[in-house]
Amino acid sequence: MLDRFAQEWFPDVVLHDLLPSLARFAVGFVAASVIGIVLGLAIGMSRTLAEYLRPTLEFLRALPAVAILPVAVFVLGLGDSMRIAVIVLGVVFPVLVNATAGARSVRPERIDTARMFGLSRIAIARRVVLPSALPMISAGLRVALPIALIMTVVSELVGGQNGLGFYLSAHQQMLDIPAMFTAVIVLGVLGNLLNVLYTAAENRMLHWAKHA
Repeated sequence: MLDRFAQEWFPDVVLHDLLPSLARFAVGFVAASVIGIVLGLAIGMSRTLAEYLRPTLEFLRALPAVAILPVAVFVLGLGDSMRIAVIVLGVVFPVLVNATAGARSVRPERIDTARMFGLSRIAIARRVVLPSALPMISAGLRVALPIALIMTVVSELVGGQNGLGFYLSAHQQMLDIPAMFTAVIVLGVLGNLLNVLYTAAENRMLHWAKHA
C-alpha cells in the first residue's frame, strides 16, 4: 500500500485531487465562518431579528446537509459552486449557533458602557460583542472544521471530475481496495493535521481567554 501511495500520489493525485479538494474546503469553510459569525452576532444582539429568523433557521438547521445535495445539483449544476454551497450549508450552523450564544453571553453593563460613550451598534458589535464572543465562536469553528472536510468529500462523490471524493468513487467502481484505503488514510491524516494547526492557532490567538 505504501508503494502504491508513493507511485500514484506524488505528484499526480496530489495535483489532480488533493489540492482541488483543499481549495474547495478552504473557500467553503471561510465563507460559512463569515456568514455564521456575522449572522450569529446579529441574532444574538437583536431579539427582533432572532424571532423573525428563528423559524427559517430552525427549518434549515434540521435538514441534513447531505440531503440537500440533489437539490444543489439541480439548482447549481455539477460545478464548484454546488460543492462549495453544500460545504457552507454543513458548516454554517455550528458557527452560527455558537456565535449567537457568545453574543448573548456578553454582560449587559459592557454594552451599556459602550452606548454611554456614543458607540454605534456596529462599533459595539465589533469592539465589545465580538471579542467577548470569540471563545465560543472558536469552539464552533473547531466543531465545523471536520464537518467541512466531510462535506467536501461528499460533494465530490456526485458528478465530480477531481477531488478526494471523486478519487474514492472512481476506485470503488474499479474495486481497487488498496487505493480506497489509501484515500481513507490520507483523509484521516489530513483531518488530524487540520485539527492540530487550528488548535495551535487558537492557543496563540486566544491565550488571553484562559485568564479572562
